[in-house]
Amino acid sequence: APSMASFLRRAACRSSGLSARGLQALRPVPKADYFALTECERRFDLDLPALHERYKAFMVQIHPDKLASRPKAERAELASQAATLTQAMSILRDPAQRAKHLLELVGRPLGEETSDGALLSSGFLGEMLELREEVEDAGSDEAQLQRLNSENELKIQTLSARLASAFQSGDLDAATGLTAELQYLQRIQTEIAERRDAQ
Repeated sequence: APSMASFLRRAACRSSGLSARGLQALRPVPKADYFALTECERRFDLDLPALHERYKAFMVQIHPDKLASRPKAERAELASQAATLTQAMSILRDPAQRAKHLLELVGRPLGEETSDGALLSSGFLGEMLELREEVEDAGSDEAQLQRLNSENELKIQTLSARLASAFQSGDLDAATGLTAELQYLQRIQTEIAERRDAQ
């Protein structure tokens, strides 16, 4: 069977993927570069389906049943590395978290003062207030919630395309503002999903 190192070498992003060196670098350290840990190119528009497939392959390879004969210390080390890889995946596959992580890595962290709306225009904040009121008014009306969900998804897709362009061109001011907007839109998406799940 392929070794774990070979699975890691073939982990697919837009670059060549995780390698044995990447595996050795996996540690739960502060301010970790999760793009480097997974050997992904540092960009917003990652090939997430490909990355996820390789991640699943790696996790299958280190399933406890496959490691029963390994020394206890090695099993513990692999479990720690798997936990760090899982943490990296949770950040990279979430658009807002991925954008925030990119900003942190270039020295432009989105702090509390910015994530609370200081970067957002009064027009955008007004739009978000109206949208939240629409979600409230929809109650448990599935048709209304579905409409709001579809409209919000389209906004997220449009904003994500603008965000990818801002990062690619190095416009960090625009990227910071768009990241703050994306957080708001994703929160509303979560509220809609919670209402639909509660039915």
